[in-house]
Amino acid sequence: MISVVLPCLNEMRHGYLERILVNLAAQAGAKELIAVVSPCNDDTLQTLRQHPQWRILETDAQNRAQRLTAGIYASSGEIVLLHHPATLLPEGTALIQIEALMADPKVAWGGFHHSFDLDHWLLRFTSWYSNRVRSHYSQILYLDHCIFARRSLLEKIGGVPDMDIFEDTVLSQQLSQFGAPVLLPDKIITSARRFRQRGVYRQALVNQLLKGMYHARLDPSWMNWLYERQSQINVAYEAQEQQRTKPEPEEKKG
Repeated sequence: MISVVLPCLNEMRHGYLERILVNLAAQAGAKELIAVVSPCNDDTLQTLRQHPQWRILETDAQNRAQRLTAGIYASSGEIVLLHHPATLLPEGTALIQIEALMADPKVAWGGFHHSFDLDHWLLRFTSWYSNRVRSHYSQILYLDHCIFARRSLLEKIGGVPDMDIFEDTVLSQQLSQFGAPVLLPDKIITSARRFRQRGVYRQALVNQLLKGMYHARLDPSWMNWLYERQSQINVAYEAQEQQRTKPEPEEKKG
């Protein structure tokens, strides 16, 4: 059985949640569906509850990495699929493909070939580079490849590294200790929402600047704030700020 872990935070505005739920319901094969939901201010939780086959874990997790780790430790399948919250798996047989691949004990982890839902030469190049270069030479898969791995290995490394950004990079580096990732031939489709919002070239530049900051070992929390300040998908900074500024209760005077 494959356990699918879907991390959720205010997912309605991106238009992918319902499509993901329908896509996974139609997937053949034995599966365990786990949604890990941080406090939301939209209808994410209500939408998930309309799909009774999902097990919903409500959590105070502060970032996507924490949500994924909570799902890993709650799962029972031998294989865990870390599902990106704005990505669609290949229809119908994605889980069966994973199961067939992971029947080979030499394969420790992998993902699907990447594509965007926006046709632009730079995004086509980005996907090509991710599929053909980064995954092969650096052995790094981003979460929007829909990374899957043996649960025993994910537990051995302590789940997904607790970082606000680049957690998938460090996760890949840790999993690569057990073997190179294998990409299944079918393509996932991931949202190009940030490229639409900021413009393709501007977002591509931001991405490269952030990679430079990562290699310079800057604070991941600050980098992620810069990355998604106007589109809080991974971390709810407003909620964190409210928690930090919440006044302490006054002591009762006798």
